[in-house]
Parts: sequence; structure tokens; C-alpha cells
Amino acid sequence: MPTAIRTSRKRNGRMARLAEVLPGPAMILPAVVALGIFQFLPLVVAVVNSFRSFNPFNQSPTGWVGLANYDEIFSDPGFQLAFVNTIAYIVIMLAATIPLALFLAVLLDQRLPGSTFARGAIVAALAASEAVSALIWNQLYDPRGGMFNAILAAVGLPEQPFLIGDTQSLLSIAAMSVWKDVGLPMLIFLAGLQAIPRELYEAAALDGAGPWRTFRNVTLPLLRPSLVVALFMMTITATRIFTPILILTQGGPNGATSNLAYYSYRLNFEFMAPGAASASVVCMLLVIVVITIAQTWLARGPKGV
Repeated sequence: MPTAIRTSRKRNGRMARLAEVLPGPAMILPAVVALGIFQFLPLVVAVVNSFRSFNPFNQSPTGWVGLANYDEIFSDPGFQLAFVNTIAYIVIMLAATIPLALFLAVLLDQRLPGSTFARGAIVAALAASEAVSALIWNQLYDPRGGMFNAILAAVGLPEQPFLIGDTQSLLSIAAMSVWKDVGLPMLIFLAGLQAIPRELYEAAALDGAGPWRTFRNVTLPLLRPSLVVALFMMTITATRIFTPILILTQGGPNGATSNLAYYSYRLNFEFMAPGAASASVVCMLLVIVVITIAQTWLARGPKGV
């Protein structure tokens, strides 16, 4: 009898521990499955397809071609221009959104009058559809009756081609993307600022530190984790700019606004070359990985401090 009781207690103990452990994995299982199906599976398919050839008429695979798809796109001037433009989008977006987002977050953290309205307006732009935003900015950029050229004419400056100029079209799309997406790093920085203990600022004030010294020696070091996340998110955002290009310029003029995302789209849906398009997507992924690793190393320091 005592042996049976001990066995029953052990079984009940194991069941109790199992009941404590199972709810966590069970709750995240749907998210893991969805992430695997909609994120990682397409990535694996793209990598596999980049080494295959396809029938241009029915898109069925016809065999393995090794690195032929990569050789094809690397020798294409369109890919080379799209690659350069992708790097340009990333540089412009990071150079504009990160400082601007940090500035806005610091202002909003002061809880100045109008902060609630400003935060709502910035988040509203972030939440707006890319297609709707692109259509609005298309009207603003209109060379014949757009608001931007009307403002320039009112102050005596010459009208600008914006979306139809080789040198201005990429900057014009990047400006629209900065306006729309600056809210994301701003929210990340704002969360980081609100997590900093106020006692540190009080101690800095007692030591005689001014606002700039406090920001440089207290705020910035403690915002490093937020900076790493913001850089990562904005790198992805800048790399995958697609809808504004499709609506505003279709990659023109003369490929001046085409990036790897739009280049891959054209290869797959206009030229019916899914193998080459998959190779282009893999290259785009490698760009994100390399830049993200470099950003993380620079933000955290070589020793991770």
C-alpha cells in the first residue's frame, strides 16, 4: 500500500509539473506555426528556387542550374543599379529617420503641450496604408499643380521635377518614406526613454551636468538596446520599399528609383523568370543580414558593451 501511494504521488507530481509547463508552449505554438508558414517557408523556397530553372510559360521547374541565376543577375546592369539604389535607400532612411525619431522621442518624453496630438499624428502616418500615402504624395509632387511646387513658386524658387528627375526621384521617394515610417523608431526610442530611471537624471543634475552632458552620458548609453532595434527595423523597412516605387515611378526614370524589391518583382511577374527573381531576393536578404550585423557590432561595440 505505501508503494502504491508513493507511485500515485509521483504520477500526480509529474502531471502537476506538466500542467505548469504546457500552457506557455501551447500559447505560442500558433504564432510559431504562422511564422514558419508565412515567413521562413517562403524564404526556404526562394533559396531553393534560386538554383533552379523554370518554364517561362507555366512557371514549372525544369531542373537545377547551380549559380546560373546569380550569374545572370550579376551581369545585368539593371540589377547593379537596383543594388546601388537599395544601399542608397538604406543610407538615406537611416541618416534621416534615426536622428529625427530620437529628437521627436526626446521632445514627446518632456510631455510638452501638444505632445499627445503630435504623437497621434506621427503614429497615424505610420499606420496609414502605403498605397494611400503614395497617392497623396503623388499629388503633392505633381509638377503642374502640386503643393510643393506651388510653395516653391510662391517664394520665388524654380519648380522641381521631383518624381521625373533622375537625381531627385530617389530622394523624393525616400522623403515620403521618412515621413511615413519615422513613427516606428520614435516609438522604440520613446519606450526606451520611459524605461530610464528618473533617479539617474536627478543624480546628474546634482553633479552639475547640463542638458547636453546628461543626454550624452546618461540617455544615449542607456538607449543602445533601443538603437539596435531601431536600426534593425529601419534597415528592413528601407530595403523592402516597394509600393511607393510601384505607384509613383515604376522604377523610373531610367531605373533611378528601382531597388532590389522592385527589380525582383519585375523579374518574376513581367519577365517570367522566377529563378532569377529568387536569386535577387536572396541577395536582398544578404544585404539586410550583413548591414544588420555591422550595425549591431557598431552600436554595441566590439566587446558587446
